[in-house]
Amino acid sequence: MYIIGFVALGLIAIAIYFFILRPLTPLLLLKLKLGDKAILMFNPINGVIGLLMNSIKKNHDAMETIYSALRRNPNAKVILSNLIYKPCIVLTGSEYIRDSFLEHHNFEKMNPFQIKSYMQKGLVFSEGDRWKRQRNFLGSAFTFEKLKSRIPMMNLVVEDIVQKDSKKNLNEFISRMTGEIVIKSFFGDLAEGFQLEGKDAQLALIDLTGSMSQIQFENPFIFIKSLIFKERMWDIFPSQKEKDIVRRVDNVKMKVKEMILKRIEQLRQNPIQDKNKMVFLDLYVTEYLQQQSQQKEQLIDIEEIIHQFTTLFFVGTDTTATAIGTCLYYLAKYPEIQSEILEEVQEVIGQNEIKEEHLNKLVKINALIQEVLRFKNPSYSTIFRVVKNDTQLQEIKLKKGWALIQMQNASHTQEKYFDGATEFNYKRWLNKQKQVKNDNGYIYIPFGAGPRNCIGQHMAMMESKIIIALLVRKYKILLNPEVQQQIRFGIKFLYILEPDNCLLFEKRI
Repeated sequence: MYIIGFVALGLIAIAIYFFILRPLTPLLLLKLKLGDKAILMFNPINGVIGLLMNSIKKNHDAMETIYSALRRNPNAKVILSNLIYKPCIVLTGSEYIRDSFLEHHNFEKMNPFQIKSYMQKGLVFSEGDRWKRQRNFLGSAFTFEKLKSRIPMMNLVVEDIVQKDSKKNLNEFISRMTGEIVIKSFFGDLAEGFQLEGKDAQLALIDLTGSMSQIQFENPFIFIKSLIFKERMWDIFPSQKEKDIVRRVDNVKMKVKEMILKRIEQLRQNPIQDKNKMVFLDLYVTEYLQQQSQQKEQLIDIEEIIHQFTTLFFVGTDTTATAIGTCLYYLAKYPEIQSEILEEVQEVIGQNEIKEEHLNKLVKINALIQEVLRFKNPSYSTIFRVVKNDTQLQEIKLKKGWALIQMQNASHTQEKYFDGATEFNYKRWLNKQKQVKNDNGYIYIPFGAGPRNCIGQHMAMMESKIIIALLVRKYKILLNPEVQQQIRFGIKFLYILEPDNCLLFEKRI
Protein backbone atom coordinates (compact mmCIF):
# COMPACT_ATOMS: atom_id res chain seq x y z
CA MET A 1 0.00 0.00 0.00
CA TYR A 2 2.82 2.39 0.96
CA ILE A 3 4.66 1.51 -2.26
CA ILE A 4 1.59 2.38 -4.35
CA GLY A 5 1.28 5.67 -2.48
CA PHE A 6 4.94 6.55 -3.06
CA VAL A 7 4.65 5.66 -6.74
CA ALA A 8 1.53 7.82 -7.06
CA LEU A 9 3.26 10.74 -5.32
CA GLY A 10 6.28 10.28 -7.56
CA LEU A 11 4.14 10.36 -10.69
CA ILE A 12 2.34 13.47 -9.44
CA ALA A 13 5.67 15.16 -8.72
CA ILE A 14 6.95 14.28 -12.21
CA ALA A 15 3.74 15.63 -13.79
CA ILE A 16 3.97 18.88 -11.79
CA TYR A 17 7.57 19.35 -12.90
CA PHE A 18 6.98 18.40 -16.52
CA PHE A 19 3.71 20.24 -17.15
CA ILE A 20 4.00 23.20 -14.74
CA LEU A 21 7.45 23.98 -13.32
CA ARG A 22 9.44 23.20 -16.47
CA PRO A 23 7.51 25.55 -18.81
CA LEU A 24 6.53 28.12 -16.18
CA THR A 25 9.99 28.85 -14.73
CA PRO A 26 11.55 30.39 -17.89
CA LEU A 27 8.31 32.31 -18.51
CA LEU A 28 8.47 33.88 -15.04
CA LEU A 29 12.10 34.85 -15.62
CA LEU A 30 11.14 36.45 -18.94
CA LYS A 31 8.28 38.32 -17.30
CA LEU A 32 10.69 39.73 -14.70
CA LYS A 33 13.03 40.84 -17.48
CA LEU A 34 10.43 42.34 -19.82
CA GLY A 35 8.09 43.94 -17.27
CA ASP A 36 4.99 45.46 -18.89
CA LYS A 37 6.25 44.45 -22.34
CA ALA A 38 5.04 40.95 -21.48
CA ILE A 39 1.70 39.53 -20.33
CA LEU A 40 1.87 36.19 -18.51
CA MET A 41 -1.03 33.93 -19.54
CA PHE A 42 0.15 30.50 -18.39
CA ASN A 43 -2.48 27.78 -18.53
CA PRO A 44 -1.38 24.36 -17.14
CA ILE A 45 -1.41 21.61 -19.79
CA ASN A 46 -4.03 23.30 -22.04
CA GLY A 47 -1.75 26.28 -22.67
CA VAL A 48 -2.56 28.84 -25.35
CA ILE A 49 -5.11 26.49 -26.97
CA GLY A 50 -6.95 26.40 -23.65
CA LEU A 51 -6.92 30.21 -23.56
CA LEU A 52 -8.63 30.34 -26.95
CA MET A 53 -11.20 27.71 -25.99
CA ASN A 54 -12.02 29.40 -22.68
CA SER A 55 -12.40 32.72 -24.50
CA ILE A 56 -15.01 31.12 -26.79
CA LYS A 57 -17.06 30.05 -23.76
CA LYS A 58 -16.69 33.38 -21.96
CA ASN A 59 -16.80 35.89 -24.83
CA HIS A 60 -18.23 33.99 -27.81
CA ASP A 61 -14.94 34.92 -29.45
CA ALA A 62 -11.72 32.90 -29.35
CA MET A 63 -9.46 35.95 -29.56
CA GLU A 64 -11.22 38.39 -27.23
CA THR A 65 -9.39 37.37 -24.04
CA ILE A 66 -6.04 38.08 -25.69
CA TYR A 67 -7.22 41.23 -27.46
CA SER A 68 -8.69 42.64 -24.22
CA ALA A 69 -5.42 41.98 -22.37
CA LEU A 70 -3.49 43.84 -25.08
CA ARG A 71 -5.89 46.79 -24.96
CA ARG A 72 -5.46 46.98 -21.17
CA ASN A 73 -1.69 46.92 -21.57
CA PRO A 74 -0.83 48.71 -24.85
CA ASN A 75 2.88 48.43 -24.03
CA ALA A 76 2.79 44.64 -24.31
CA LYS A 77 4.86 43.10 -27.10
CA VAL A 78 4.63 39.42 -26.17
CA ILE A 79 2.30 37.04 -24.36
CA LEU A 80 4.01 34.34 -22.30
CA SER A 81 2.06 31.11 -22.37
CA ASN A 82 2.64 27.41 -22.97
CA LEU A 83 1.84 24.67 -25.45
CA ILE A 84 1.32 21.68 -23.14
CA TYR A 85 4.85 21.28 -21.73
CA LYS A 86 6.65 23.82 -23.95
CA PRO A 87 7.10 27.50 -23.14
CA CYS A 88 5.18 29.36 -25.85
CA ILE A 89 6.09 32.91 -26.85
CA VAL A 90 3.19 34.68 -28.56
CA LEU A 91 4.54 37.65 -30.52
CA THR A 92 2.14 40.61 -30.61
CA GLY A 93 4.48 43.59 -31.10
CA SER A 94 4.94 44.45 -34.78
CA GLU A 95 8.72 44.85 -34.48
CA TYR A 96 9.01 41.34 -32.99
CA ILE A 97 6.76 39.90 -35.70
CA ARG A 98 8.83 41.72 -38.35
CA ASP A 99 12.11 40.26 -37.10
CA SER A 100 10.67 36.75 -36.87
CA PHE A 101 9.37 36.98 -40.45
CA LEU A 102 12.70 38.22 -41.76
CA GLU A 103 14.60 35.52 -39.83
CA HIS A 104 12.12 32.79 -40.75
CA HIS A 105 14.87 30.19 -41.19
CA ASN A 106 15.32 30.13 -37.38
CA PHE A 107 11.86 28.69 -36.85
CA GLU A 108 10.35 25.41 -38.03
CA LYS A 109 6.65 25.24 -38.82
CA MET A 110 4.56 22.81 -36.78
CA ASN A 111 2.57 20.76 -39.26
CA PRO A 112 -1.04 21.04 -38.03
CA PHE A 113 -1.84 17.63 -39.53
CA GLN A 114 1.35 15.77 -38.57
CA ILE A 115 0.59 13.09 -41.14
CA LYS A 116 3.22 11.43 -43.29
CA SER A 117 3.66 12.43 -46.91
CA TYR A 118 0.72 14.82 -47.23
CA MET A 119 2.04 18.38 -47.46
CA GLN A 120 5.65 18.22 -46.28
CA LYS A 121 7.08 18.67 -49.79
CA GLY A 122 4.68 21.49 -50.67
CA LEU A 123 5.46 25.20 -50.63
CA VAL A 124 4.14 25.92 -47.11
CA PHE A 125 6.27 23.36 -45.26
CA SER A 126 9.36 23.29 -47.46
CA GLU A 127 12.53 24.91 -46.18
CA GLY A 128 15.87 26.07 -47.56
CA ASP A 129 16.72 25.44 -51.21
CA ARG A 130 13.55 23.43 -51.87
CA TRP A 131 11.40 26.36 -50.69
CA LYS A 132 13.39 28.89 -52.76
CA ARG A 133 13.07 26.74 -55.88
CA GLN A 134 9.32 26.26 -55.40
CA ARG A 135 8.70 29.92 -54.60
CA ASN A 136 10.55 31.05 -57.73
CA PHE A 137 8.80 28.43 -59.84
CA LEU A 138 5.26 29.28 -58.67
CA GLY A 139 5.74 33.02 -58.19
CA SER A 140 5.14 33.99 -61.80
CA ALA A 141 1.97 31.86 -61.97
CA PHE A 142 0.29 33.83 -59.16
CA THR A 143 0.51 37.30 -60.67
CA PHE A 144 -2.76 39.06 -61.51
CA GLU A 145 -1.84 38.99 -65.22
CA LYS A 146 -1.64 35.17 -65.18
CA LEU A 147 -4.65 34.67 -62.89
CA LYS A 148 -7.08 36.90 -64.79
CA SER A 149 -7.62 34.17 -67.41
CA ARG A 150 -9.45 32.21 -64.65
CA ILE A 151 -12.14 34.88 -64.15
CA PRO A 152 -14.66 33.28 -66.60
CA MET A 153 -14.16 29.91 -64.85
CA MET A 154 -14.76 31.53 -61.44
CA ASN A 155 -18.05 33.03 -62.69
CA LEU A 156 -19.22 29.65 -63.95
CA VAL A 157 -18.25 27.82 -60.74
CA VAL A 158 -20.15 30.29 -58.56
CA GLU A 159 -23.26 30.24 -60.75
CA ASP A 160 -23.25 26.43 -60.88
CA ILE A 161 -22.83 25.87 -57.14
CA VAL A 162 -25.36 28.60 -56.25
CA GLN A 163 -27.93 26.62 -58.25
CA LYS A 164 -27.06 23.23 -56.76
CA ASP A 165 -26.27 23.95 -53.11
CA SER A 166 -28.93 24.09 -50.39
CA LYS A 167 -27.05 26.99 -48.74
CA LYS A 168 -27.93 25.67 -45.28
CA ASN A 169 -24.30 25.18 -44.24
CA LEU A 170 -22.37 28.41 -44.79
CA ASN A 171 -18.84 27.02 -44.58
CA GLU A 172 -19.64 24.08 -46.85
CA PHE A 173 -21.47 26.29 -49.36
CA ILE A 174 -18.62 28.78 -49.78
CA SER A 175 -15.90 26.11 -49.54
CA ARG A 176 -17.50 24.22 -52.43
CA MET A 177 -16.89 27.31 -54.57
CA THR A 178 -13.36 28.10 -53.43
CA GLY A 179 -12.44 24.41 -53.46
CA GLU A 180 -13.66 23.83 -57.01
CA ILE A 181 -11.86 26.98 -58.18
CA VAL A 182 -8.59 25.66 -56.70
CA ILE A 183 -9.12 22.19 -58.19
CA LYS A 184 -9.90 23.57 -61.66
CA SER A 185 -6.97 25.99 -61.42
CA PHE A 186 -4.69 23.05 -60.68
CA PHE A 187 -6.09 20.27 -62.89
CA GLY A 188 -7.99 22.11 -65.63
CA ASP A 189 -10.26 19.85 -67.69
CA LEU A 190 -9.05 16.79 -65.77
CA ALA A 191 -11.08 18.08 -62.81
CA GLU A 192 -14.40 17.34 -64.55
CA GLY A 193 -16.20 14.70 -62.51
CA PHE A 194 -13.36 14.51 -59.96
CA GLN A 195 -14.75 12.60 -56.99
CA LEU A 196 -13.33 11.06 -53.84
CA GLU A 197 -15.20 8.40 -51.87
CA GLY A 198 -18.42 9.11 -53.74
CA LYS A 199 -18.40 12.88 -53.10
CA ASP A 200 -17.36 15.91 -55.10
CA ALA A 201 -13.61 16.13 -54.57
CA GLN A 202 -13.68 19.55 -52.92
CA LEU A 203 -16.20 18.40 -50.29
CA ALA A 204 -14.23 15.24 -49.54
CA LEU A 205 -10.97 17.19 -49.19
CA ILE A 206 -12.55 19.90 -47.02
CA ASP A 207 -13.99 17.22 -44.74
CA LEU A 208 -10.63 15.43 -44.58
CA THR A 209 -8.56 18.50 -43.68
CA GLY A 210 -11.20 19.48 -41.12
CA SER A 211 -11.11 16.00 -39.56
CA MET A 212 -7.30 16.01 -39.34
CA SER A 213 -7.13 19.33 -37.51
CA GLN A 214 -10.27 18.99 -35.40
CA ILE A 215 -9.35 15.61 -33.95
CA GLN A 216 -6.38 17.25 -32.20
CA PHE A 217 -8.45 20.13 -30.79
CA GLU A 218 -11.17 17.77 -29.55
CA ASN A 219 -8.95 15.08 -28.02
CA PRO A 220 -6.20 16.17 -25.55
CA PHE A 221 -4.54 12.74 -25.75
CA ILE A 222 -4.15 13.03 -29.51
CA PHE A 223 -2.91 16.63 -29.21
CA ILE A 224 -0.22 15.54 -26.73
CA LYS A 225 0.71 12.68 -29.06
CA SER A 226 1.11 15.15 -31.92
CA LEU A 227 3.50 17.32 -29.90
CA ILE A 228 5.61 14.43 -28.65
CA PHE A 229 5.65 12.01 -31.58
CA LYS A 230 4.87 14.37 -34.51
CA GLU A 231 4.29 12.32 -37.69
CA ARG A 232 4.58 9.04 -35.77
CA MET A 233 1.52 9.97 -33.69
CA TRP A 234 -0.78 8.11 -36.08
CA ASP A 235 1.06 4.84 -35.30
CA ILE A 236 0.95 5.19 -31.49
CA PHE A 237 -2.19 3.49 -30.12
CA PRO A 238 -4.33 4.82 -32.99
CA SER A 239 -8.08 5.11 -32.52
CA GLN A 240 -10.45 3.91 -35.24
CA LYS A 241 -10.99 7.55 -36.23
CA GLU A 242 -7.23 8.05 -36.68
CA LYS A 243 -6.96 4.87 -38.77
CA ASP A 244 -9.83 6.09 -40.94
CA ILE A 245 -8.10 9.44 -41.54
CA VAL A 246 -4.86 7.70 -42.60
CA ARG A 247 -6.84 5.50 -45.01
CA ARG A 248 -8.57 8.53 -46.52
CA VAL A 249 -5.25 10.34 -46.98
CA ASP A 250 -3.85 7.31 -48.83
CA ASN A 251 -6.92 7.26 -51.09
CA VAL A 252 -6.53 10.97 -51.92
CA LYS A 253 -2.87 10.52 -52.81
CA MET A 254 -3.62 7.51 -54.98
CA LYS A 255 -6.36 9.32 -56.92
CA VAL A 256 -4.29 12.50 -57.39
CA LYS A 257 -1.32 10.41 -58.55
CA GLU A 258 -3.51 8.73 -61.20
CA MET A 259 -4.52 12.14 -62.57
CA ILE A 260 -0.91 13.37 -62.60
CA LEU A 261 0.29 10.25 -64.47
CA LYS A 262 -2.54 10.70 -66.98
CA ARG A 263 -1.50 14.30 -67.61
CA ILE A 264 2.16 13.30 -67.97
CA GLU A 265 1.22 10.95 -70.80
CA GLN A 266 -1.01 13.57 -72.45
CA LEU A 267 1.68 16.25 -72.42
CA ARG A 268 4.38 13.82 -73.46
CA GLN A 269 2.34 13.26 -76.64
CA ASN A 270 1.09 16.84 -77.10
CA PRO A 271 3.17 19.45 -75.24
CA ILE A 272 1.64 22.88 -74.55
CA GLN A 273 3.83 25.67 -75.85
CA ASP A 274 1.90 28.67 -74.51
CA LYS A 275 2.51 29.01 -70.76
CA ASN A 276 -0.45 31.39 -70.47
CA LYS A 277 -2.76 28.46 -71.28
CA MET A 278 -1.28 26.17 -68.64
CA VAL A 279 -2.97 25.28 -65.39
CA PHE A 280 -0.74 24.67 -62.37
CA LEU A 281 -0.45 20.93 -63.08
CA ASP A 282 0.69 21.66 -66.65
CA LEU A 283 3.50 23.88 -65.35
CA TYR A 284 4.75 21.11 -63.11
CA VAL A 285 4.37 18.30 -65.64
CA THR A 286 6.09 20.34 -68.37
CA GLU A 287 9.05 20.99 -66.07
CA TYR A 288 9.06 17.33 -64.98
CA LEU A 289 9.22 16.16 -68.62
CA GLN A 290 11.93 18.68 -69.52
CA GLN A 291 14.09 17.45 -66.67
CA GLN A 292 13.63 13.88 -67.92
CA SER A 293 14.35 14.66 -71.58
CA GLN A 294 17.42 16.76 -70.78
CA GLN A 295 18.59 14.22 -68.21
CA LYS A 296 18.77 16.96 -65.58
CA GLU A 297 18.67 16.29 -61.88
CA GLN A 298 15.04 15.34 -61.13
CA LEU A 299 14.22 18.22 -58.79
CA ILE A 300 10.46 17.86 -59.32
CA ASP A 301 9.00 14.39 -58.80
CA ILE A 302 5.45 13.06 -58.70
CA GLU A 303 5.38 13.04 -54.90
CA GLU A 304 6.18 16.77 -54.83
CA ILE A 305 3.39 17.50 -57.32
CA ILE A 306 0.93 15.60 -55.09
CA HIS A 307 2.08 17.59 -52.06
CA GLN A 308 1.80 20.83 -53.98
CA PHE A 309 -1.80 20.09 -54.88
CA THR A 310 -2.82 19.24 -51.30
CA THR A 311 -0.95 22.34 -50.10
CA LEU A 312 -2.62 24.70 -52.58
CA PHE A 313 -5.99 23.18 -51.82
CA PHE A 314 -5.50 23.62 -48.08
CA VAL A 315 -4.27 27.22 -48.21
CA GLY A 316 -6.56 28.27 -51.06
CA THR A 317 -9.88 26.83 -49.94
CA ASP A 318 -10.65 27.14 -46.22
CA THR A 319 -8.98 30.50 -45.55
CA THR A 320 -10.63 32.25 -48.50
CA ALA A 321 -13.99 30.61 -47.83
CA THR A 322 -13.89 31.59 -44.14
CA ALA A 323 -13.06 35.21 -44.98
CA ILE A 324 -15.91 35.35 -47.52
CA GLY A 325 -18.34 33.80 -45.02
CA THR A 326 -17.36 36.44 -42.45
CA CYS A 327 -17.94 39.20 -45.03
CA LEU A 328 -21.43 37.81 -45.63
CA TYR A 329 -22.07 37.75 -41.88
CA TYR A 330 -21.32 41.46 -41.57
CA LEU A 331 -23.53 42.20 -44.57
CA ALA A 332 -26.35 40.37 -42.75
CA LYS A 333 -25.59 42.07 -39.44
CA TYR A 334 -25.53 45.54 -41.01
CA PRO A 335 -28.23 45.70 -43.74
CA GLU A 336 -27.27 49.29 -44.59
CA ILE A 337 -23.80 48.06 -45.64
CA GLN A 338 -25.42 45.32 -47.71
CA SER A 339 -27.56 47.93 -49.51
CA GLU A 340 -24.46 50.00 -50.28
CA ILE A 341 -22.60 46.95 -51.61
CA LEU A 342 -25.60 45.90 -53.73
CA GLU A 343 -25.83 49.40 -55.21
CA GLU A 344 -22.16 49.23 -56.22
CA VAL A 345 -22.61 45.80 -57.82
CA GLN A 346 -25.60 47.00 -59.83
CA GLU A 347 -23.71 50.11 -61.00
CA VAL A 348 -20.46 48.34 -61.90
CA ILE A 349 -21.64 44.97 -63.20
CA GLY A 350 -25.38 45.15 -63.77
CA GLN A 351 -26.65 41.71 -64.78
CA ASN A 352 -23.47 40.79 -66.68
CA GLU A 353 -20.83 38.28 -65.66
CA ILE A 354 -17.84 39.73 -63.86
CA LYS A 355 -14.88 40.62 -66.04
CA GLU A 356 -11.35 41.80 -65.39
CA GLU A 357 -12.21 45.47 -65.79
CA HIS A 358 -14.90 45.24 -63.09
CA LEU A 359 -12.65 44.07 -60.27
CA ASN A 360 -10.84 47.34 -59.55
CA LYS A 361 -14.14 49.20 -59.64
CA LEU A 362 -15.60 47.14 -56.78
CA VAL A 363 -14.07 49.50 -54.24
CA LYS A 364 -16.72 48.98 -51.56
CA ILE A 365 -16.40 45.20 -51.75
CA ASN A 366 -12.64 45.60 -51.53
CA ALA A 367 -13.10 47.81 -48.45
CA LEU A 368 -15.44 45.23 -46.89
CA ILE A 369 -12.87 42.48 -47.37
CA GLN A 370 -10.07 44.64 -45.93
CA GLU A 371 -12.13 45.43 -42.84
CA VAL A 372 -12.94 41.75 -42.28
CA LEU A 373 -9.24 40.92 -42.61
CA ARG A 374 -8.51 43.60 -40.01
CA PHE A 375 -11.33 42.70 -37.63
CA LYS A 376 -11.74 38.91 -37.95
CA ASN A 377 -8.95 37.61 -40.17
CA PRO A 378 -9.33 33.80 -40.32
CA SER A 379 -5.51 33.54 -40.20
CA TYR A 380 -5.27 35.10 -36.75
CA SER A 381 -1.66 33.91 -36.69
CA THR A 382 0.75 32.13 -38.96
CA ILE A 383 1.22 28.38 -38.54
CA PHE A 384 2.72 27.77 -35.11
CA ARG A 385 6.52 27.48 -35.06
CA VAL A 386 9.20 25.73 -33.02
CA VAL A 387 12.55 27.42 -32.36
CA LYS A 388 15.25 25.41 -34.20
CA ASN A 389 18.24 26.57 -32.17
CA ASP A 390 18.85 29.09 -29.39
CA THR A 391 18.36 32.48 -31.01
CA GLN A 392 17.96 36.15 -30.08
CA LEU A 393 14.77 38.03 -30.97
CA GLN A 394 14.99 41.65 -29.86
CA GLU A 395 15.83 41.34 -26.13
CA ILE A 396 14.38 37.81 -25.81
CA LYS A 397 16.66 34.79 -25.79
CA LEU A 398 14.57 32.03 -27.38
CA LYS A 399 15.57 28.49 -26.46
CA LYS A 400 15.64 25.54 -28.82
CA GLY A 401 12.35 23.64 -28.71
CA TRP A 402 10.20 26.51 -27.48
CA ALA A 403 6.95 27.19 -29.34
CA LEU A 404 6.49 30.50 -31.17
CA ILE A 405 3.25 32.10 -32.39
CA GLN A 406 3.30 35.14 -34.68
CA MET A 407 -0.07 36.73 -33.87
CA GLN A 408 -0.29 39.02 -36.86
CA ASN A 409 -3.80 40.24 -35.94
CA ALA A 410 -2.72 41.43 -32.48
CA SER A 411 -2.51 45.15 -33.31
CA HIS A 412 -5.79 45.33 -35.19
CA THR A 413 -8.11 46.19 -32.28
CA GLN A 414 -5.84 48.74 -30.59
CA GLU A 415 -6.61 52.46 -30.77
CA LYS A 416 -2.97 53.44 -31.17
CA TYR A 417 -3.04 51.81 -34.60
CA PHE A 418 -6.64 52.25 -35.80
CA ASP A 419 -9.27 54.87 -34.98
CA GLY A 420 -12.40 53.17 -33.64
CA ALA A 421 -10.42 49.96 -33.54
CA THR A 422 -13.09 47.85 -31.80
CA GLU A 423 -15.83 48.88 -34.23
CA PHE A 424 -16.53 47.33 -37.61
CA ASN A 425 -16.29 50.18 -40.13
CA TYR A 426 -15.58 49.20 -43.71
CA LYS A 427 -15.66 52.83 -44.84
CA ARG A 428 -12.29 53.47 -43.20
CA TRP A 429 -10.76 51.78 -46.27
CA LEU A 430 -12.59 54.14 -48.66
CA ASN A 431 -10.68 57.08 -47.21
CA LYS A 432 -7.63 57.82 -49.34
CA GLN A 433 -5.65 58.90 -46.30
CA LYS A 434 -3.46 56.35 -44.56
CA GLN A 435 -5.54 54.17 -42.26
CA VAL A 436 -2.85 52.63 -40.08
CA LYS A 437 -1.29 54.85 -37.41
CA ASN A 438 2.27 54.40 -36.12
CA ASP A 439 2.88 51.97 -38.95
CA ASN A 440 6.24 50.26 -39.42
CA GLY A 441 4.94 48.13 -42.30
CA TYR A 442 4.04 45.19 -40.05
CA ILE A 443 0.85 46.38 -38.34
CA TYR A 444 -1.73 45.41 -40.97
CA ILE A 445 -0.40 42.37 -42.82
CA PRO A 446 -3.44 40.18 -43.61
CA PHE A 447 -1.43 38.00 -45.98
CA GLY A 448 1.74 37.93 -43.93
CA ALA A 449 4.93 39.75 -44.86
CA GLY A 450 8.57 39.17 -45.65
CA PRO A 451 9.90 36.48 -47.99
CA ARG A 452 7.28 33.90 -46.94
CA ASN A 453 4.18 36.03 -47.41
CA CYS A 454 1.07 34.47 -48.96
CA ILE A 455 1.80 33.69 -52.61
CA GLY A 456 -1.92 33.33 -53.39
CA GLN A 457 -3.18 36.68 -52.12
CA HIS A 458 -4.13 37.97 -55.61
CA MET A 459 -6.15 34.85 -56.31
CA ALA A 460 -7.84 35.05 -52.88
CA MET A 461 -8.89 38.67 -53.42
CA MET A 462 -10.10 37.93 -56.95
CA GLU A 463 -12.24 35.00 -55.78
CA SER A 464 -13.60 36.94 -52.82
CA LYS A 465 -14.75 39.90 -54.91
CA ILE A 466 -16.42 37.67 -57.51
CA ILE A 467 -18.21 35.42 -55.00
CA ILE A 468 -19.43 38.29 -52.79
CA ALA A 469 -20.63 40.36 -55.76
CA LEU A 470 -22.54 37.48 -57.38
CA LEU A 471 -24.14 36.37 -54.11
CA VAL A 472 -25.23 39.87 -53.06
CA ARG A 473 -26.73 40.46 -56.50
CA LYS A 474 -28.76 37.26 -56.30
CA TYR A 475 -29.64 37.02 -52.60
CA LYS A 476 -30.60 39.11 -49.62
CA ILE A 477 -28.36 37.80 -46.85
CA LEU A 478 -29.98 37.53 -43.42
CA LEU A 479 -29.06 36.38 -39.93
CA ASN A 480 -30.79 33.13 -39.00
CA PRO A 481 -33.09 34.11 -36.08
CA GLU A 482 -33.11 30.52 -34.79
CA VAL A 483 -29.37 30.62 -33.96
CA GLN A 484 -28.68 34.34 -33.73
CA GLN A 485 -27.89 34.15 -30.00
CA GLN A 486 -25.45 31.28 -30.60
CA ILE A 487 -23.27 33.05 -33.18
CA ARG A 488 -19.62 33.13 -32.17
CA PHE A 489 -16.10 33.21 -33.60
CA GLY A 490 -14.43 29.93 -32.72
CA ILE A 491 -11.31 28.02 -33.69
CA LYS A 492 -11.15 25.13 -36.13
CA PHE A 493 -7.52 25.69 -37.01
CA LEU A 494 -8.82 28.97 -38.51
CA TYR A 495 -10.67 31.76 -36.68
CA ILE A 496 -14.10 30.86 -37.97
CA LEU A 497 -17.73 31.99 -37.77
CA GLU A 498 -20.05 29.47 -36.09
CA PRO A 499 -22.57 27.82 -36.28
CA ASP A 500 -22.66 26.79 -39.92
CA ASN A 501 -26.37 27.63 -40.28
CA CYS A 502 -26.05 31.22 -39.01
CA LEU A 503 -27.05 32.85 -42.32
CA LEU A 504 -30.07 32.64 -44.60
CA PHE A 505 -30.11 33.42 -48.33
CA GLU A 506 -33.37 34.95 -49.58
CA LYS A 507 -33.61 35.19 -53.33
CA ARG A 508 -34.05 38.74 -54.63
CA ILE A 509 -37.07 39.37 -56.82
